[in-house]
Amino acid sequence: MTGAPLDPVRPPAPSPEPPAAEPERPRDEDSPEAFLPEGEGPWGLGQELLERLTARAEAYARYAVRFSCLEHARAVTYVGGEAKRERQEDYLYLLERNSNTLSEFRQRLRKDGRVAGETITEQGEGFPPAYAWAFLFSRFHQGYFEYRHLWTGFVGFDWARVIQFRGSLPWTDGRDIREWEGIVILDAATLTPLEVRAEPAGQRERMRALYERYMRSFSILGFRLAPKPLGYRCRVLFRERREELTFPTELRYDTLRMVSAEHSIPVAATIREYRDYRFVKVETEERVEEQPREP
Repeated sequence: MTGAPLDPVRPPAPSPEPPAAEPERPRDEDSPEAFLPEGEGPWGLGQELLERLTARAEAYARYAVRFSCLEHARAVTYVGGEAKRERQEDYLYLLERNSNTLSEFRQRLRKDGRVAGETITEQGEGFPPAYAWAFLFSRFHQGYFEYRHLWTGFVGFDWARVIQFRGSLPWTDGRDIREWEGIVILDAATLTPLEVRAEPAGQRERMRALYERYMRSFSILGFRLAPKPLGYRCRVLFRERREELTFPTELRYDTLRMVSAEHSIPVAATIREYRDYRFVKVETEERVEEQPREP
């Protein structure tokens, strides 16, 4: 008995391979990005939290000219990503008030701790003074920043709040905190700063564009005439607890050179350490009493 021939059994078509995942960019431990969670929440802070942060900033304004300390400054130069040269100086450091602004006042110290007599008010370096970050939430600065509460939890041994900020001023000399963006780690109970990690606002996008321009620049025998773009990063620690506030203990400012569209190497670093704080009791408001009239 003959029948119709059977259709050959065809193996199922292989399923298409899933698209390759984009390589995850490693997070630099010193970068603000190291504290950013996956995904992004809405910008803005609650009114109650913002008022408490504003009150803290006003307290720092009252103490700005009520202390002096010792500043140990180090300048490090890197060659090929390795530290090669280092210069150190010691200063007597305090802040001075000029109308509505604060300026740094330094006196160079000899090795025996005596004042050398030389006064330095401006260092000419492209980063804000360490104490300037205490005014991140002041009423004056709130109009120039966006804030976003990221999370609350342990950072080391501290129960902390982590808040992201983003300044609105274009990058110029870097000495104004409104030109920076990053994260601030606050003591969750007192809302005093513990650490600030910042970089120029919009730096990542700007550096990618500058690096692409560098790659298109004129070259001779494989050597491009345009310099590789530079990036910057700032980190400030507030670990001195006095008068129910925290005060700066270390500032680190790094200069980085781009070696690819996503990677950079250190070129120079400035490290400033603050210790031996001394406070003076000064009346912050003048009291004018009415004089008795003559009979």
